[in-house]
Formats: sequence, C-alpha cells, structure tokens
Amino acid sequence: MSHTTPSAPPLMGRRQVLGLALGATAATAVLPAAAAPRAAVSASTMPEVDVLADALITEHIVPGLSLAVMRDGAILHARGYGRANLETDTPVVPESVFRVGSVSKQFIATAIALLQEEGKLDFDDRLSRFLPLFPRAGDITLRQMITHTSGLGSYTETTPPTRFLSAARRDYGDAELLAYMASETAPLFKSDPGTAWAYSNTAYVLLGLVVQVVSGEPYGAFLKRRLFDRAGMAQTAVDDSGEVVPHRASGYTLDPARPGEIRNASHISMTFPGAAGAMRSTATDLCRWHAALLGGRIVKPGTLRVMLTPALLANGKLPDDPPRPDAPKDAPVLPMKYGFGLFFGEFDGRGYVEHDGGINGFISHFRSFWPQRVTVAALVNTDGLDTPAKRERIQAVRDAAVRAALAAA
Repeated sequence: MSHTTPSAPPLMGRRQVLGLALGATAATAVLPAAAAPRAAVSASTMPEVDVLADALITEHIVPGLSLAVMRDGAILHARGYGRANLETDTPVVPESVFRVGSVSKQFIATAIALLQEEGKLDFDDRLSRFLPLFPRAGDITLRQMITHTSGLGSYTETTPPTRFLSAARRDYGDAELLAYMASETAPLFKSDPGTAWAYSNTAYVLLGLVVQVVSGEPYGAFLKRRLFDRAGMAQTAVDDSGEVVPHRASGYTLDPARPGEIRNASHISMTFPGAAGAMRSTATDLCRWHAALLGGRIVKPGTLRVMLTPALLANGKLPDDPPRPDAPKDAPVLPMKYGFGLFFGEFDGRGYVEHDGGINGFISHFRSFWPQRVTVAALVNTDGLDTPAKRERIQAVRDAAVRAALAAA
C-alpha cells in the first residue's frame, strides 16, 4: 500500500498497477523447470522498448531506468537509460544497483518456506511461538502474515504522513524496531485475522525477525547464503547505507514546489524498512531470482505449489482487492490473488506472477510469465510519480518488453 503525500515518496508500497484485472490464470501448480538457455539476441530487437524508455529520460519523468528481460534462462535485453547519479553525470548501466522496496517480500516469504521444509517452523504456527511479547501474537499465523490476511495494520502509514519520514531517518536495533511497530502501527489491526486482505509492512518486518530467531543469524545473512548465492545474485543484498557499493544508483524525488524538477530523495535508514523492503539489487539479478525460484532450484515442488496458490480467507473465499486511493469511485471490486510475497494476474491473456516496490528514491517493477519462461524487471531511481499517467509510462516500457520477448519465443 503506497504511502504518498506531496512531500513524501511511496514507501515499501504494494504493486503500483492501475486498472489491472487480476485474471483467473494465476499459477496454482508446480511450475516446470526452465528449458535450456537460448542464445541472447541483440538489444536492437526491442526498438519500441528503447524508444519508450528513452522518452522517459528526455521528458524528465525519471532520471534513470535499468531494464532486463530474460527468456529461457538467457538475458535477451539488458540496458540502462539515463543517469544513475545526476551530480556526477554517471549513466545507468546493466550493473547499476537500485533499492527495490517491497520486491524484498518474496525473499522473506521464501526464507520462511525453507525453514518450514526443514521442520523448524510451520506456516500455521502462531507468531507467539517466536515473538511472544508482540501484541496479540497468539492470534495470527505466519501464513496469514505472509499473505497479508493477518489483519495487521502497517507501521508505514502514519498521521501525518511526514511522521514516517522523520522516524525513518535514524537507525534501529531489532528490539527498538519491534517496540516502534507495536506502538506506532495504527490501527494495530485493521480487521480480525483471516477475515480480509490488507497490505502490512509490519507483518513482513516481523517475519524477518522470525527468520532470525529460528535460523540464529541475521536475516540478511540467511538470505545471502540460502537464496542470493544459490540463484547467482552477486549484486543483491540487504542494503546498508554505509556500504560502498559499486554501481550504486542514487535515489531522487520530484520537487513538489517546482514541477518537472527533482531533488535528492529523503534519507532512510535501511534498518527501518527491515525485511519489508530493505534489499538492493539489479534488474538482471532479479531475473536470475525468478529463474531459480520458479525453475524449481530453491524450494521443493510441494512448497512451491503452496507459495504459488492464492490465499483464501477463513471463509474459504478469495479476499477483495482494496482499490487504490486514486482509483475511480465506480471502479469494480476485484478478487485479490496473492500468495507468498507474489501477486497473480493476467496480461494479454497470459498469467503472471509479480511484485512491485517503492521506497525513498526508487520504484521497481518485477513480473514473470513462467509458462513462457519470460521475466522482466524495470528499476527507476525516483519516487513521487504523482499522476497515474506518469506511472503508466513506466509500465508501458515493461509491457512493451514483455510483448517483444513473447513474440521472439
């Protein structure tokens, strides 16, 4: 759920897709392993993508964009557009590293799944088994937290919204962040557990702490050892602002007082978003991740089937999809199809899995059409895209890349 004000960027937000009908072709079964890699083709096979992406830069909608397209395990297109840093005039390249916000959630969900496979926890365990001091921890399960059906609110939604920006500037230890969420998530519960779908960054920070309690190591170290290294994601990590990161992209925000101009994004300590959105990555690394996860190289087939099954409420029905704040008043209420850190939908008659993200200075789009073995990741280094039209321009680049990759199959 985006956290937006004229002076605040979307922070660790849910997907930023407008007017999308979530189709009935969501992946609900084990996906077959990837086919043998094909030879990559020249970026010139995607001229429409280049035109659309270049226009984002020349029209000053975003400072920079990194785009990667993978099919059958091979990168078809990996290009940078615009600038990773405006002050040094550094261009975006395929190796440019961006913060990815809520794309992080599927990695935490997978970490919980691995621990379940090892018998160290169960998806239906109560949170109280691991974090007994958190309010009402005995009322919610890990599965509900993973699928946003726990009823928990989100500590990133504050009144006034600028309160979040102020709180996010300093570093937090685990105990301090836990106490902050317990006191500042307002309301702590938006609904009774299992009765509705509500996007909760609080739930995912708590899940990261569960990973630490069960594994006995920081969740970032667990993710590196069990996920990033296995998927070949050499440029991906839980971010730390103090680290010197080669090819790190700088984050920007639109200046509300001067339309068309941008400023450096508000500082955020990456200890504050925690497991809900603290990762950094590249577009090509994200493509490698879905090749590994959906290709069956991370979790067992039965576990993957659970992860790729849309969650049901306690009444056995799919939850409703809450409309975006800027959706038309007569927008239809659609079913929400969300699994373990992944949304399910349909585009041009083909089912996909996806998760987008937003955090200070950055927006990410990440989608896979796995029956066709196609994945597209688009990362931009700005937030505060203040109109649906601007957001749709980024989505148009992604959609053009999808169509080009599918046509080349």
